[in-house]
Amino acid sequence: MQCTFSSDGNVLIAAPEGRIDTTTCQDFKAALHTKLDESRARHLVIDLAAVGYVSSAGFREFFLVGRRMGCESGTMSVCSLQLQVREIFEIAQFGSSYPLHDTREAAVAAAKAA
Repeated sequence: MQCTFSSDGNVLIAAPEGRIDTTTCQDFKAALHTKLDESRARHLVIDLAAVGYVSSAGFREFFLVGRRMGCESGTMSVCSLQLQVREIFEIAQFGSSYPLHDTREAAVAAAKAA
């Protein structure tokens, strides 16, 4: 699993690729937290356009990084979910805790407005 990062103002955008599961979630977590520490971004957008599967272990990391962002007076949102991944997020009611956006642009705009 690879993860690329970009910034738009005070918004850090993470774009993982592949699967986020028990094998890859620790690498994803480490990369994400390292980049958050370096960037000091106030908002985080995770773009899942290139992610085809998220296991419960990976899903847990989303909640934990969301909690971190909230504790630091920031926000986290997720965007561009593939249908199979979106279904998992909807079943778990992820959207009741953190926003889900259809596009990266919408997620970044919402983060900037927060």
